[in-house]
Amino acid sequence: MVEIRRYFFSFFILVFIISCKSDQKEITYPYSFKAETNPWVKHIRTADPDAHVWKDGKVWVYTSQDHYPDSTRMTKPWHVYNRMDGYHVFSSENMIDWIDHGEILHSKNVSWGLSEGGYMWAPGAAYKNGTYYLYFPHLDKSKKFKIGVATSNYPQGPFIAEPNYINGTSGIDPMCFIDDDGQAYLYFGRMMVAKLSDNMLTLAEEPRRINTGNERIMEGAFMHKHNGKYYYSYTNHKEEVNHGFYSIGDNPYGPFDYKGAMKVKPPGAQDHHSIVKFKGDWYYFYHLGDFVNDKGEMGNGHLRNVCVDYLYYNDDGTIKMVEETKNKLFNK
Repeated sequence: MVEIRRYFFSFFILVFIISCKSDQKEITYPYSFKAETNPWVKHIRTADPDAHVWKDGKVWVYTSQDHYPDSTRMTKPWHVYNRMDGYHVFSSENMIDWIDHGEILHSKNVSWGLSEGGYMWAPGAAYKNGTYYLYFPHLDKSKKFKIGVATSNYPQGPFIAEPNYINGTSGIDPMCFIDDDGQAYLYFGRMMVAKLSDNMLTLAEEPRRINTGNERIMEGAFMHKHNGKYYYSYTNHKEEVNHGFYSIGDNPYGPFDYKGAMKVKPPGAQDHHSIVKFKGDWYYFYHLGDFVNDKGEMGNGHLRNVCVDYLYYNDDGTIKMVEETKNKLFNK
């Protein structure tokens, strides 16, 4: 019986690898394209979108990148995440016409990281005093997740990684929020936050745990501000129906008042979102995992593609459930 199980597991892995064979086209960067339907990025497998509007007035979206699995590093289907590598950034002036500026940072450029590469999971970007920052989780040489930081003079990179990770950090999913007074905060791991030093490269204090009003947070923290209130949102991928949740507070540390769900579980993937206001409208960026590309290659739930939809507030400041669109790009 054990041998039969091993046979079927090996057969499943082989089928999964064949069905997920490389979907990367030969592309010259920067690559221009139109976003016509969700997912709006179709030419490569992208995930974990971190959206911002920089001083040039454009919307910029920083993403991780999925690759088809390597059987030698895969004992379960989700181990395809071990091969995530090569962050990309996309920009647009109108949400329809986009430029993929190509790869901006790779594990091979991170000296403190695991020598075998991969494990470049969800990034978070920031801009302050003429410098762009890219915060990223990666395994160090002892195979523990730490948060690294890379810098650039340009939003499209390339980014140069600092020679060591940020002391005091652990876990995944870094997100940098800069308040109206210029103070930057780094959110990471499971409900952790700390002020960043003025140089944006080190923590200015010991990390503290956030009181979100709901302990069922799993990952993917994001912070944005609306009408003077702080919105701490996150993902719980273990919920069956909804994945995107949020709480509201009066300062970046909380405590926060739990408000519930704002986004259902996306097809074939966990929710990992960012929220940004662009030209008067609010947008919710996320990814899904069921997209079949033009070669007929399946996402299989672990090769993801970035999507975007509108986000709306109720009169009392709570967030309406985000309407997920697929056949058309936006729901207006």
